[in-house]
Amino acid sequence: MPMMQSTRDAVRTEIRDQVHSMVQAAQEAAQQAGQAPVIAGQTKAPTAPQAPVALPPIPVGGGRLIVDKQGDRTVFTSAALPPEILPLAQMAQETALGLMGLLAAIFILGPFARVFARRFDRRTEIKVAGSHAQVQQQQLLQLQQSVDAMSLEIERISESQRFQSKLLNEKSR
Repeated sequence: MPMMQSTRDAVRTEIRDQVHSMVQAAQEAAQQAGQAPVIAGQTKAPTAPQAPVALPPIPVGGGRLIVDKQGDRTVFTSAALPPEILPLAQMAQETALGLMGLLAAIFILGPFARVFARRFDRRTEIKVAGSHAQVQQQQLLQLQQSVDAMSLEIERISESQRFQSKLLNEKSR
């Protein structure tokens, strides 16, 4: 781990030195080209565009920083990243793509999942309603049988009363 830290520090100082030397070279080139120095935040506009400069190839293990002065602003462009940063950049790219895929799945498959859940819920409601209907039908049948039994008993009681009243009428005569 300390060796990685020292490697990182070495890369940082190397890049810092390269940037510093490139900035100095750009300033010297600007002075040699006859550009006026910056006075109170104002610069002279260039008269003709400069031709692009052919750059040497990027070294295998290192990187290059391009400094481009455009009017009142300076643009720093990195032509290559240090080797320690490439895996991090790839992991960030994979994470971003994974997150976008997950969001797409949520927005596309989410409504379908809701439709499926509602159908499943309705089917269980229908089954529950069917079982409730069977229970109610059994209770209704039992109630009907009870009413029939009660009507038979009431008829017997009334028959018994008629018979008793008939007997009492015969004895009284």
